[in-house]
Amino acid sequence: MRLIFSIIALTILFDGTLSSSVAAPPIATSVPAVIGEKSKDGNNVVLQLFGYVKDSVVRTVDGSKEMWGNHGRCNQIRAKQKDYREKLQKQWEFEEQGLTPKEMKGRLSKINGGVTYDEFIFLMKGKEDRSKLMNVAFMMWGAPRVFPYALMFYPNILPGPFAPQQDMSAKESKLEKLSRERTHAVIKTLVSLENEAKAVPALAKLNIFGKKKQARRMDEMDSMGKTIGQIMIASGPDSDDDGAVIAMNTMEDALYRPDTVTRAEQRLVNVPKCITNGILSAIDGSNILQVVMPHFMKRGQVLSHIQKLNDIDNFLVHEKVNLDDLSTFRLLEACSDRMIGGPGRTDEEMRKCLTNWLDLSVNIPTERIEKTGEYFNTNLAKTALMGYYSVSGARDDRSASYLSRLMFNPQPEIKSRNR
Repeated sequence: MRLIFSIIALTILFDGTLSSSVAAPPIATSVPAVIGEKSKDGNNVVLQLFGYVKDSVVRTVDGSKEMWGNHGRCNQIRAKQKDYREKLQKQWEFEEQGLTPKEMKGRLSKINGGVTYDEFIFLMKGKEDRSKLMNVAFMMWGAPRVFPYALMFYPNILPGPFAPQQDMSAKESKLEKLSRERTHAVIKTLVSLENEAKAVPALAKLNIFGKKKQARRMDEMDSMGKTIGQIMIASGPDSDDDGAVIAMNTMEDALYRPDTVTRAEQRLVNVPKCITNGILSAIDGSNILQVVMPHFMKRGQVLSHIQKLNDIDNFLVHEKVNLDDLSTFRLLEACSDRMIGGPGRTDEEMRKCLTNWLDLSVNIPTERIEKTGEYFNTNLAKTALMGYYSVSGARDDRSASYLSRLMFNPQPEIKSRNR
């Protein structure tokens, strides 16, 4: 009996506390003394409770079936990729390219062809859902008391089939919500950057031996802030492509190196914390867990998102996917992951920005590396591009955050009148 109640409670946690598609039973101010007694609105409270539990169980079972079906489809897609790699391997062996088995295996592991773009995106989402499922299982085993609070404050922890459905009665669409949250993240990041450049932290004042180091750090933050300001002034609010090129040219010395990029540089260790926090807020939205989360975990989430973008970008470039064939939904999805655009963007605008993204982050660096033999920090480049496009989206006239948008518009002149 105890096991049954535990399963029912777990089911409610998975679905009822988060899902907006199933309405929770109203909380009565007085508990009915009789089982058949009706509440003030005329409905039986006990029947409402059982109906709520039933709906939660049904949705949990349906989500489990959907996830199992998605796993089967992912296996089919991987089988198609395996067949494509085997054919490619036979072709390379026939051409006698002189590759060792280890080199052959390394090149084949980077090949994701043989499938369509939609199938590859489905495979990436399936991989992400399985990772979330493992995290949920580990949390239920290692921290069962924290698990309900994680569901409450961070619903994105759940896999796609169990994720809360969008509330269709909300005052804003999903795209408008993303635009508003990212605009707020941009403003908070710029304010934090300026504070770190001008104000000495309270704890740093207690360290009498670290004044020079703190002064150097403040100078670096001030220089970075002025560089961001120069990029914003040079690009203007309506020139995404030109501004992205200016941003990449400004960071050229940091992106291209004559020697190997270190692990710390690849993992964005030298990126200021306020920038990392801002990028994470733009990716996942602001939530209470980001306040207590250690910085290395925040950086890890940003790197996981960048790795997903790297895989998708390489697929788009190497498989020569025609962006004109992508549907509006796929364009919105791809641009949203890269912080490009916002409400009111046309398909042509999104395709142009996505093409520019691929040129700056994949095509141009690849050509330069082949000619000069330099090393390119892909993670830092895409972090910079996401930051730039976030700022550009906040400055756009179509941004959903109307009060913040008015701050970027020039103030009208007030003409005095003689009375």
